[in-house]
Amino acid sequence: MAKNSAMRLTALLLLLAGWGQTMAATDPKLLLVEQKLKGFSDGDYAPAVERLLAEFEISTGVGLKPGSLGKCGLKISSEAGLGLATPKPLIRALGTALMKRGFTKDAIILCDVRQQSLQQSGFLPPFSTERQDFEGFPVVAYEPNAKKWAEEKKLCFENQVLPRPGVPSPPWGDARISILPKTLFDEVDFWINLPVLSDSKSLGVHGAIAAASLGNMANAERFLDNPASATKAAIEVCAIPGLAKKNVLTILSLERYQILGGPGFDANWCLSEKTILASANPVILDFIGLQKINAGRTARSVAVIHPEPPIFSAANAGEIRLGTCRPSEIKLVRLAAE
Repeated sequence: MAKNSAMRLTALLLLLAGWGQTMAATDPKLLLVEQKLKGFSDGDYAPAVERLLAEFEISTGVGLKPGSLGKCGLKISSEAGLGLATPKPLIRALGTALMKRGFTKDAIILCDVRQQSLQQSGFLPPFSTERQDFEGFPVVAYEPNAKKWAEEKKLCFENQVLPRPGVPSPPWGDARISILPKTLFDEVDFWINLPVLSDSKSLGVHGAIAAASLGNMANAERFLDNPASATKAAIEVCAIPGLAKKNVLTILSLERYQILGGPGFDANWCLSEKTILASANPVILDFIGLQKINAGRTARSVAVIHPEPPIFSAANAGEIRLGTCRPSEIKLVRLAAE
């Protein structure tokens, strides 16, 4: 009898301990990790990324481990070409950290919209007849797959904005439809967003939200000339449950970011900082990005982005809640370089 009571007590204590840990966990969208870098080499990124991921997992209780599909996605940014693409040492470091957590190398899928920009940025070989990978990591370009993906309604984002005059009709026939990536919907347990930061005429800030939305579907160029439509489309895509649920984290390296002329690359307006920022909340990352862009503009006597771009209010309007950008509501964890 005493033995049974002791067993029940032990079970209760374990349950309460687990409950306490759960209660103490930080909401992933309220956590911001700032990790400093010593430099930008593979050897600098590797320990920094491992420490960053460990902090995220411990603080939030979210494990970055294989699930039922055994695969994860890394949404990289290559649209501006080699000069302003996701840093390769960050990708290598993240790949190594994920393999330590149980993924095989061929189960970590790099993806972005255009095959051409992936080739220009060095993530794909110059010929499509060659193996489509980056140092052993599979690479998927959306555009070559978009016609087939368009057969699935959930992958079709419809908006009445049409492309610029003279732009050829897309392979799926309807220029009012953009195609979302099946890779990130159906083929991975989760995906991590790896944007680069720049200014943007359409959104004000081209960063985490842009990369997860307009930079995450084929036929999105039609929004770039219309800021109101671009903001609406970006927020709506980020809020799509099938896409948003699996986007567990965004990691933004400030190795190179651009304060003017973005999102196209212009080396004259690029700055650099030995910092990585990470959060499940894309809004706070873009808000910090806006401050850095404006600080850089002020230092060079260039007009700042003002008023605040509407994407920040739209990110938490109506039923949409992408995440707060109020610093007072964010738990900031600062990690020094080692």
